[in-house]
Amino acid sequence: MNKLKIIISIGIASLGIIASSCKIQSPFSSLDKTIKVVKDSVKVQNPIKKIWENDPHLIALIDSVLKSNIAYQIEYQQIQIAKEQFVMSAGLLKPNSSIQFNPSLRKFGKYTMDGVGNYDTQFSPNISSQMKIPENLPDFPLGLQTHWEVDIWGKLSAKKKAQAIKYMSSEEGYNWLKTQLIAKTAIYYGELVALDRELSILKSNIEIQRKAVELVKIQKEAGVVNEMAVLQLEAQLENSRAQIGSLQTEIIGVENEIRLLLNNRKFNIERTLLPIDTDFSKEYRNIHLDYLSQRPDVKQAQLNLEAQILDKKVAELALKPSLILSNFIGIQGFQPQYLFQLPASFSYNLLGNISKPLINRSLLKAEIRMAESKIKAYELQYIQTLNNAFLEWDTNIKGLDLMNEQIKHKSKEVELNFNAIQTVGELFRTNNANYLEILTSQQNTLKSELELLEIYKKRWINSVQLYKILGGNN
Repeated sequence: MNKLKIIISIGIASLGIIASSCKIQSPFSSLDKTIKVVKDSVKVQNPIKKIWENDPHLIALIDSVLKSNIAYQIEYQQIQIAKEQFVMSAGLLKPNSSIQFNPSLRKFGKYTMDGVGNYDTQFSPNISSQMKIPENLPDFPLGLQTHWEVDIWGKLSAKKKAQAIKYMSSEEGYNWLKTQLIAKTAIYYGELVALDRELSILKSNIEIQRKAVELVKIQKEAGVVNEMAVLQLEAQLENSRAQIGSLQTEIIGVENEIRLLLNNRKFNIERTLLPIDTDFSKEYRNIHLDYLSQRPDVKQAQLNLEAQILDKKVAELALKPSLILSNFIGIQGFQPQYLFQLPASFSYNLLGNISKPLINRSLLKAEIRMAESKIKAYELQYIQTLNNAFLEWDTNIKGLDLMNEQIKHKSKEVELNFNAIQTVGELFRTNNANYLEILTSQQNTLKSELELLEIYKKRWINSVQLYKILGGNN
């Protein structure tokens, strides 16, 4: 009986050790802690507010894109996959336990050690009739079976940490796609607003040109000008009217690009004329290079490198011996009615297994070399991502200042051209200017207005690109 108590104590103790490693907790608790540490370490607030915050139509459009875009939804599923992969890696640190009932039937050969032994026990005076072993031997084991690889070298912990970092990397990929979608939507919206404004400018100039044609016709009837003046001004008017169809075609094309992002062929895109000539340059005056480290693609490249370093460590530790503990504790008998006759039916099995790879070491070493090559590739990718971020920032921040200077001069040109139209109109009525001067002033005014609008559009795109370059609002 004392011996039985010792055996039971050993079994319970081994289960206790395994159970302690199986403490129930949230599978993401350690991951959440890791993420919090990483995020807290880079808490640098981006001073740039959304440059379109005063336009409710654009805000609503961006929200619709983020809810409907297929690529964005696919990327979200990639995050869920990475999260479950982390759960799987965390599970490797814990024992694999299951309740097992494995009934079987065996018959040993007559001329085998087991066959002779079982036959001989039939004549032993030390066993009861219930303990006699039948020739066809049933077996009914019922109990808890546990396998546990002890993380003696930290291989499983490294694998778990690598998966946690890969999960964070997938989150940054998701954030980067979000930033790109927001920027792309805002750029398309700005192009639409610019096209609407261009259409409005063209229609206004058509009205000016129409009045000029009427005036020239009156002058022709009065004998001041000839038919050539009327024909040239009418040709200019028809040319402007023809441009309306071209602009409307461009508008349809940009609208459909937005509908493609929305995955909605019939979405009505509401917009205003508000944002296209808004100056955002003040928002970017105090930006410094530290903000580039917050870009999701930069953080993703860094996390990919860190995860790959851990993957290499896992590959190296795979060459070391591994320790696996196996444990079965339960009840067993060769007839079902004996299973619950405790303590007689109590059964246990404790096994430790230490193994070290020999045959497949070349395969494991190849995995190490492959991991080293991946590390070098991720290092280069990280450097390239940083360089790209800096050069994008440098190009756009300098371009913003240059475009503001352009706008100042071009706005003055537009103002002068409008004054010129009024002046030449008065001069023409008093026969102090000819129709060619009217034609030239109208052409110059339309040209300068459209050029100013193009600069406004480029500045809008530049500002949106800066929003993206600095990582958006992630």
